Amino acid sequence: MVGTILVVAPDSAFRLSLRFMLETEGFDVVVPDSVEEALRLRADADCMIVDHDILIEAGMPVARLAADDGPFVLLADTLQEMPQAEHMRTVEKPLLGSAVVNAVQALLEGAGRREKPALRRFP
Repeated sequence: MVGTILVVAPDSAFRLSLRFMLETEGFDVVVPDSVEEALRLRADADCMIVDHDILIEAGMPVARLAADDGPFVLLADTLQEMPQAEHMRTVEKPLLGSAVVNAVQALLEGAGRREKPALRRFP
């Protein structure tokens, strides 16, 4: 499955790791310099991966991203309840295995089935 994925995270090594992982799965990856730039590029991307830490640094609530229709994966340190939307998946950090790739693929496949508005985790 080919698609363009935006990766937004505060740590450059983490961004590069995500980029490498996604590119090996066949995705085109763009790494914006900031959350604001990612939001400008979002309409041209198939999915966005956002580390919760960068949202905290930018003072942006998760609900702001969830309010838009663009699919995104939220990477979070905690299992606290987060706002959920059909176009959103939450993956717990530290990342294990193919959790991020599974979440991206689920969003891009657009399964169309409704899930309960609770924290979604991918193995």
